[in-house]
Amino acid sequence: MSLYKTYLEEIESRKEQGLKPKPIDHGGLVAELIAQIRDAGHEHRAASLDFLIYNTLPGTTSAAGVKARFLKEIILGQVDVPEITSTLAFELLSHMKGGPSVEVLLDLALGDDDVIATDAGEVLKTQVYLYEADKERLTTALAAGNKVARDVLESYAEAEFFTRLPDIDEEIKIVTYVAAEGDISTDLLSPGNQAHSRSDRELHGKCMMTEAAQAEINALKLQHPDKQVMLIAEKGTMG
Repeated sequence: MSLYKTYLEEIESRKEQGLKPKPIDHGGLVAELIAQIRDAGHEHRAASLDFLIYNTLPGTTSAAGVKARFLKEIILGQVDVPEITSTLAFELLSHMKGGPSVEVLLDLALGDDDVIATDAGEVLKTQVYLYEADKERLTTALAAGNKVARDVLESYAEAEFFTRLPDIDEEIKIVTYVAAEGDISTDLLSPGNQAHSRSDRELHGKCMMTEAAQAEINALKLQHPDKQVMLIAEKGTMG
């Protein structure tokens, strides 16, 4: 059975638990999605696009690596996917937060196509998860006179990855919820005995406090749509 069919079966199983499809971290599954996307007539092409764009884990997962390399092919014009333009491909890379996505962005920023290199450099300016090897590639390119590398490094020096972030609200309204009485810790929100499910955030979220407490918090959110819910400890501290 293909990884994709197994994933579809898992989706049906999760529906019974009230859960959405699990984010994909398996590179082999992403490779199958891409194969189905490349096939214009494939019956699961639309679903595969959605899974690739919206439900593939970022970071250093094998899935992220396969996705990043595919986006690179799109940007370089090696493959045509009408639903994923070069602009969208860069945007998706910008949200992948390091690892293989930064490697791809560096490949593009230090490449021969000036337009692509400039666009990749602009995305790199927003990234903060770089390995030493990534920084070495930039400094080596700088020494060789690469203008994009200089532009990116000057941006880092000026902390534009922070100073260009959207402004926060001048005022943040809150409504408080008493999470427990006495001193409490983050174990209330993410129990250690449920650590095995932490990579599956939606499933893990079900063990936060109690179902009754979660229902009360959701009710607060509906009653106060303009406010943030703040958890507090009654007669104690929350650490």
